[in-house]
Amino acid sequence: MIRFLAASLLVSALCAQEVTNLDPDASQTAGKEKQEPGAVPPKTVASEPLRSNPWFPVVEKNLGTYMSHEEAKGVFKFKNPTKEAHAIRHLQPSCACSKILMRLGGKFYEYGGKANPGQIFETDEKGGNRKLVKEIPVAAGEEGEVEIHMEMTGVVGLRSATLDLHLTDPTLPLAKIKFEATGAQMYLISPAEVNLNTMTWSESREFQVTVTSPILKDFNIVRMDDAGKDFKVTYEKVMDNGSARWLIKGTYGPVSAESGSGGMLRFFTDQANANNFQVRVGAFVRGPLEVKPGAFLSLGMIRKGTARKQQVVFEPNDQTDLQATSITFDKLTVPQEFVSCTQSKDGKKLVLELNISDQAPAGMLRGNIVVKTNHPGLPEKVLMFNGYVR
Repeated sequence: MIRFLAASLLVSALCAQEVTNLDPDASQTAGKEKQEPGAVPPKTVASEPLRSNPWFPVVEKNLGTYMSHEEAKGVFKFKNPTKEAHAIRHLQPSCACSKILMRLGGKFYEYGGKANPGQIFETDEKGGNRKLVKEIPVAAGEEGEVEIHMEMTGVVGLRSATLDLHLTDPTLPLAKIKFEATGAQMYLISPAEVNLNTMTWSESREFQVTVTSPILKDFNIVRMDDAGKDFKVTYEKVMDNGSARWLIKGTYGPVSAESGSGGMLRFFTDQANANNFQVRVGAFVRGPLEVKPGAFLSLGMIRKGTARKQQVVFEPNDQTDLQATSITFDKLTVPQEFVSCTQSKDGKKLVLELNISDQAPAGMLRGNIVVKTNHPGLPEKVLMFNGYVR
């Protein structure tokens, strides 16, 4: 029994030593409460301050408050504290990091980012003349700085990110820096997005949006982008106890195209640092009619000497008794004598049948069927088809 306990203690000691050797941060976590294997770390661990290190005098920064369309930026200075030359071999940012630049000894470096993850490029001062490098050399006692960028688009509240720098310094193989910024909204839009749900092409639906600012007591909408002929929009300013509130009212529809999905309305204000905001209006618009199986007919391979038929159904989304007033062909790759189109009715639906003659010549078979209808919302519809006679 004594031998078994002694052996168990020896194995535990060896395992602990191996973990310490594999984990560069083991010296920093020593003395902390041990967690059970597989246990989820407590949420407070992520917010604990980082320990300073000999390379970076400052390892954490609050970059301040930024508008949701801006990019947070900060600089961390560092210095090789040893008497030997070392190198930064790898950078590992968290996903919130949008850009990393480094300045060192008159040279400039840039992390590859999402386009080239894990890669480091030496550049000129303006970011040009990019050259891929394996590492960033840091001479003994040399000083430099890391410039980090963090995307704040759509961020409201606190956002944090980290950057791991893998060094060849055996006393500090991993240096970690942490930064955070607060995203603020210049304009509050209520509702945040307008949803008009499903509507038909001939309908017109109203919407209303209120715009205020938690930062500005007063601001003015000076203009808006052209919203197109499917929208009619007005905006009016109301003052509530000295604070500006803008009422945006509008209608969407009738829709001029066969289908629609709303749009994005852009308004411009008199504020230089945040001069515009957008209002999203969403809808699912059913057009005047539906074409089944679709407006493109793929005929595939047709054996020479074999006829082919393809049926298309036009189904109106209203009470129109649909009729074809004219059916013609356009952009045919074969003489028209080898293709024809007939129509029939299924209730108020219009049924077209494309017929390929068994005398059609070998080769590419392609063209358009131009269908003119009695529907006021869609007087003309073009169907495309292709195939190959072999």
